[in-house]
Amino acid sequence: MKRATTTMVALGAAGLWAAAAIAQDGLNVDKVKWAESVKVKGDLRYRVEQIDEEGKDTRDRQRIRARLGVDGKANDQVSVGMQLATGVSDPVSRNATLSGGFGGEGMDLGLDLAYIKYAPLDGVAFVGGKMKNPFINVSDLIWDGDLTPEGIAVNASVGDDKSVELFGNAGYIWVEERSGESDDTMLYAGQAAVKVRLTPELYVLAGGTYYAYENMEGYPVIDFQNTSKSYGNSTRKAVSGSVTNTVYANEYTIAEGFAEIGYWAGVPLRLFGQYAVNTDADAFDTGYLVGAAVGKAKNPGTYELAYSYYEVEKDAVVGAFTDSDRHGGGTDGNGHKISAKYQLAKNWQFGATYFTNSKTISDAAKEHDYERVQLDLVASF
Repeated sequence: MKRATTTMVALGAAGLWAAAAIAQDGLNVDKVKWAESVKVKGDLRYRVEQIDEEGKDTRDRQRIRARLGVDGKANDQVSVGMQLATGVSDPVSRNATLSGGFGGEGMDLGLDLAYIKYAPLDGVAFVGGKMKNPFINVSDLIWDGDLTPEGIAVNASVGDDKSVELFGNAGYIWVEERSGESDDTMLYAGQAAVKVRLTPELYVLAGGTYYAYENMEGYPVIDFQNTSKSYGNSTRKAVSGSVTNTVYANEYTIAEGFAEIGYWAGVPLRLFGQYAVNTDADAFDTGYLVGAAVGKAKNPGTYELAYSYYEVEKDAVVGAFTDSDRHGGGTDGNGHKISAKYQLAKNWQFGATYFTNSKTISDAAKEHDYERVQLDLVASF
């Protein structure tokens, strides 16, 4: 009896050990699956900046941009993206200024990205939420690089990078939701492009985009600074009861053409350009940008140099969404941008940018100079 009892205890212990081992293996498998389906990434940029605008005192400031994101794969067709960032109250900048008695202007964190992506077929994806810009942008004439639009988009491509690729992108974007009797401001957009690989070293990308805003003219300006600022766009005053609003003077239906030529000559070379016209404006309706870049700051010791010249008239594009650095942001300016980047080490980069621009070019009496210098250190993971 004693032997049987001892045997049963031994078998029970062995069973418990085996169950624990199986459970542990299962847990390890779950951990591996979790690690394979979720990716965490982020970056921190420390910027020293000087702004010298004619007629104003020179401004020196230090700023940070912090971003922390997660990409998760729900299944083979569905994924989720979420990202926190500083400065989310400004749609075209994630910078937080180091100022205000250690309060930190814009230092609060908020959702910069929150979207679901559904890819039912190879080369086709539907995206909904606050997303990465779904349109091809060879530069920042229309969209600032930090902007993350909100709504629904579809991206499609066919072909391959070794010969010919065709792209089609579309967006149903909420710009301004208004309660009551006022209509929402929407953006309906469609884009088509083709990329042709002429030789293993040479490619050409060309395309066009149609951005149709709805309910802009006569509606209050999109002003994230709450100062009735239009960021260069033409406005007029509108009285509603006892309230006087600053409203847009035009609708915005923007036709864009863009092109990029890339060539590998031991280092990557790139020529790029954009042209945009607002077909709803009677004047000051055109913008363009041309530029060139050499190198790619990626591996330690590599570099990147770039130059561009632009001119964007008052109503060529929506000023609230174009690049926030050139001539202080918005439209109604022109000038040069020179930038350099150097990869100090893995995930550790130094950058410098110089802007020399003219501001308020629509009025010769008010046109004045604008210069800006930025020095950046960027660490990412």
